[in-house]
Amino acid sequence: MRAKRPFFKKWRFCLCLIVTGCTLFGAFLLTSVIINAKRLNAPEPADVMTILGAQVYADGVPSPWLASRLELALTLYAKGYAGKIITTGAQGSDEPMPEAEMMKAYLVANGVPREAVYCDPASYDTIQNITNAKAIMDARGLRTAIVVTSDYHLWRALSICKGLGLPATGAGARST
Repeated sequence: MRAKRPFFKKWRFCLCLIVTGCTLFGAFLLTSVIINAKRLNAPEPADVMTILGAQVYADGVPSPWLASRLELALTLYAKGYAGKIITTGAQGSDEPMPEAEMMKAYLVANGVPREAVYCDPASYDTIQNITNAKAIMDARGLRTAIVVTSDYHLWRALSICKGLGLPATGAGARST
């Protein structure tokens, strides 16, 4: 007669199965996000570009994520994708100024006319960024947008635009 396996050995086996399953599922999700980001990174000419905020360091310098978004927006602006830009992002507790205002100053310092940049310094998350940007667009008769954010964030940002009825394409700044 065979001896029964102790309970803790069965428990360890089940735990290993659960961990392995979660790891595989996570790898599948990450792969899907990466593949989807490449597909969604297809900006088309529009009335305005909306740059979603990211951290500004205590010394007023943009974080690498924000700097890559700003450089992508400058490239698209120079190529004529959009004649207007909306910067979004409020001031976090560890930031010296609102993200939107820092971005506007950066863009103006790099050749974008001040009157071509609209600022939304009141939004704290992606939904508020896009909702407030849409309100700015509506007030100025702008209909279409290019959302500039990090590549991994495109799907979420464009899904929010779709939910708000905002015709938008995406431009994803490369993430490390």
